[in-house]
Amino acid sequence: NLLSAFAGAGIAALVYGCVWAILPNEPRWQLPAVFAGLSTIAATDLWQHSIHANAHIITALLAVLSIFLLLSWRCHGGELDGWLWAFCLTAGLSVTHHPLLVFSFPAYTVFILTVRPGILFQPTWRVIFASPRAFLDPRQWMLIARNPKILAEWGTLARMVGFGLLGLLPWLYLPLVNLVGEPPIYGPGNTDTLNGFLDLVLARGLRVNLFAFGLAEQPLRLRAFWELLSLQIGWPFTVLMVGGLIALWAQHWRVGLLFTLMLAVNLLFILNTIQDVMAYLLVPFAALMILLGVGVGALLEAVEARIPQPVAVGLATLLLAIPAARTVMLAPRVSLAGFAETAAWIDEAYRLEEGYLLAHWEHLTPLWVESWVRDNPPADLELVFVAANSPSPWLDNVQAVIDSGPVYVSGFQPELARAGYRQVPVGLRMYRVFAPGEAEIVSLSTSLDLSSGEFSLVGVDLPTTNLHPGEAIPLSIAMSVSQPTDSIYFPYAVVGDEAILFDFTTDSHLLSPNWLPGEVITERYNPRVPLDMPPGTYPLRIAMRNLTTGETLTFNGETLVEAGAITVGGEAVPAPDYLLANIEQQVGIVRAQARGQAAPWETPISAQTGSRLRVMLTWQALNRPDENWKAFVHLIDGADRVVAQQDTPPLGGAFPTYLWFPKWVRGQTVTDTYSLTVPADLPPGEYRIQVGMYGFNTLRRGRFYNPEGGTAGDRLILGPVLINP
Repeated sequence: NLLSAFAGAGIAALVYGCVWAILPNEPRWQLPAVFAGLSTIAATDLWQHSIHANAHIITALLAVLSIFLLLSWRCHGGELDGWLWAFCLTAGLSVTHHPLLVFSFPAYTVFILTVRPGILFQPTWRVIFASPRAFLDPRQWMLIARNPKILAEWGTLARMVGFGLLGLLPWLYLPLVNLVGEPPIYGPGNTDTLNGFLDLVLARGLRVNLFAFGLAEQPLRLRAFWELLSLQIGWPFTVLMVGGLIALWAQHWRVGLLFTLMLAVNLLFILNTIQDVMAYLLVPFAALMILLGVGVGALLEAVEARIPQPVAVGLATLLLAIPAARTVMLAPRVSLAGFAETAAWIDEAYRLEEGYLLAHWEHLTPLWVESWVRDNPPADLELVFVAANSPSPWLDNVQAVIDSGPVYVSGFQPELARAGYRQVPVGLRMYRVFAPGEAEIVSLSTSLDLSSGEFSLVGVDLPTTNLHPGEAIPLSIAMSVSQPTDSIYFPYAVVGDEAILFDFTTDSHLLSPNWLPGEVITERYNPRVPLDMPPGTYPLRIAMRNLTTGETLTFNGETLVEAGAITVGGEAVPAPDYLLANIEQQVGIVRAQARGQAAPWETPISAQTGSRLRVMLTWQALNRPDENWKAFVHLIDGADRVVAQQDTPPLGGAFPTYLWFPKWVRGQTVTDTYSLTVPADLPPGEYRIQVGMYGFNTLRRGRFYNPEGGTAGDRLILGPVLINP
């Protein structure tokens, strides 16, 4: 964490240094450089990556350091080679750190050769790089054809290669450890062999999702980039970034070429990937902040030509208040000062009895650190890494160990539910896995032992009762039936004296017709505390419905059963009243439209079979998300069957709501475009568009909440669509 904070501060300082290296060396030109540095600090993407341990902030640091070293070398006329050696050393380190950094190497190479062609080219070749006009002059190329010898400064090239190789030395760490020490606890253990070393260096076997989007989708990817860039700094300032690039081409074309090539190559790759887009964008965002500083410098120069210089400098100084105010406003929303999810996860894991804990690497990493770095392994709990290397990774791993002891998983796993395994909540974050008919009661805060006919309400569990507005009430209900049943029994909950009703959906729950007689089924429902609920203590009551008959069950003559109480604290922030929908008190749908019609519409919009139907949704972060939500946009028929769909995290995967920690900052708004391909063989007629969200891992749909704080289904119908042949 400290290294990430250092890297984030280093990036801001280097952005300042890069702008200062480009603009004239006079005191007043420090203002644009300071503005760029402060704007970098206020950019939420860099800020979020600076407050938790991650590799990507180091990637951005190495990229900006490379730019700074090249610009400093240029400032000295390309003759003070110490800067060049430092750049080559950094470039070598970059290769060992992350493959993304290699995408900037073509831009670096072209920049070096345009600043000092003599490094590589004979004098006849240098002329064509003196200016763009010379490069396009056919007479210069005719002279080169008569004397095509290229190579010139062998000594300089040799030193550059030498320092680059010196930067590659970290690659030797693992081979040396494998050769002279014990095999690593985690990681490749064969890097002391040639084949193993090449696996490491060449990243053989690495699975990537390069160019996941087609040519037709490139405008949408650029729109996604625009949305993400606007979140880092107000959109008016993006105009100054463009102005900065134009100013570079006009005054320092070699630097303009460096930034143009670097941004073009990086964005071509990054915008066409699916994973880690926000992390990869740290490099282009930092480069754009440098252009922002240059743009402010160009603006200052233009203003000075029209008003007295002291007045212009004073106005430029006032600009510094904008990123400073943005930093103050965002600090409580971005800060992770009260975020203790990692510590709570470790604590829950270490309180488990002996057995096996199955989890993805995101959940196992804190436990590995606790075990290997802090030398505090769990006593009788074996950690099992679940890799997505088969069609059924969770099922395969559960079946391998379930006969050897208790099995726990990190969160609800739909794959296990589909296979018939029972998942019983344990604490707030884990589930214990049982084979059908073998489920046990793990924990109950209130035992009830109430019956109504064939149905029994065994008890409820509330692992925590102290909550904030918008947080989930971790309500688990234990139930059973005495005989096989066709009836679907399902609960609803009531909170407070004002009777806020939480009417759950059956999505992803094990329904009672699938229960075995006598087994206790424990399900979690997680109703949300309303965003505007004032501090206080509120009773929690539950009731059971027979959805098959429409009847509400009675227990000892009462329909509502006391299940405990919750205590609400913290600031109440009501959801805006302009929302079309409120999903899980976390994400709001501000606007939705298709074919120019704003939702909800009543008159059908038209589309042809085989055509594409684009739907635009504007999302707003209402609160800190606590789940990685995936958006769905479906075209459905009259029987609610999906006939066309697009399911993806917001902005095509580029803007996840939660990854390690909440990524969306309260108040952020983005507009996203979804594309539905109408099947060519779809029968003509009237269809509808439904939208919503579901958990990326749990596949459970997010519930919609009404203005009163209660639930209101799990989808929003935008309006009808008339499909024509």
